[in-house]
Amino acid sequence: SSGINAEWPLLPGPSPLLPPGRDKISVTGGNGGAGGSITFRSPRQYESLNHVMDELRGGRGGMGRSKGQTGPHGQDVEVLVPLGTIIGSTDTQLPLVTLMEEGEEYTAAAGGVGGLGNRSLRYRGGIGERGDGYRCDDFQEGEMGEEKRLYLEMKTIADVGLVGLPNAGKSSLVRALSKAKPKVASYPFTTLRPHIGVVHFEGFHRVRIADIPGLIEGSSLGYGLGISFLRHIDRCKSLLYVVDVANLDYEPIRTIQILEGELDAYRRGMSEDIVAIIANKIDLVRSKDVILDIAKAFPQYPVIPVSVKNGINTSAIRSVIEQFKTFHGSKT
Repeated sequence: SSGINAEWPLLPGPSPLLPPGRDKISVTGGNGGAGGSITFRSPRQYESLNHVMDELRGGRGGMGRSKGQTGPHGQDVEVLVPLGTIIGSTDTQLPLVTLMEEGEEYTAAAGGVGGLGNRSLRYRGGIGERGDGYRCDDFQEGEMGEEKRLYLEMKTIADVGLVGLPNAGKSSLVRALSKAKPKVASYPFTTLRPHIGVVHFEGFHRVRIADIPGLIEGSSLGYGLGISFLRHIDRCKSLLYVVDVANLDYEPIRTIQILEGELDAYRRGMSEDIVAIIANKIDLVRSKDVILDIAKAFPQYPVIPVSVKNGINTSAIRSVIEQFKTFHGSKT
């Protein structure tokens, strides 16, 4: 800084540090504004984390102004998340807080403290009470705000989770049953995070349905998209297998065996949460024998043949998931 410090003598007359013709300089610079903070809040009407951006940044505080005016406060960022959202540290992989109450808030990263203008500093550094006759362009930099790497998870992400290999048609099914619009394409791993759709029924009842990223053989060991998505599956109240019956690389019975093995490898008995098998893409197979073979191999599950793309028999899926509906009071 180029300002006066306490060791410099007070000189009589015009200051050699001022521009020619200037004998005084006003010492009225205000402090800088604080930076914006990042806060999470949990209203009741939010259903998923799909809207949360990967990077959140609070606004920068404004510069101090003349006449001692403090600069404007940086824009705070409030992120609305569902009830039951777990906020944890990516560095430690430990949870920090779970927002369980409606309207509960958590400040995840506080904004920086604003800097000091020369008015706040005029009593320091031997400048004198008024600062007359001496240059005082000193200021003190503000402090940086907090920077954190966090993860967000939902304690219970959905009433029904869709489990299947990549490209089985899970995203298309969520689109068909709800207003959610997950990305749909004919290549593996289209879904990189769970998408939540809400299926509405009469009487203000609804079912939250989750499109879980596709599993592959070895997911429980970290292959493919890894066990992080098995953790999402574990937060669904019930599960549906979604099987591509036209897949030439994995015949349906083998597919279900792989899915069952991955679930139980992650948590023993997890496959018992399965309530039905959705046999998708029946429009691409010529024989009904494939459906009969699945039903014979897995008699404990109802098998629902559908073509999500063509809208064939999707109403049967609504009938199955209706048993998991909950009253919400309004269709928000």
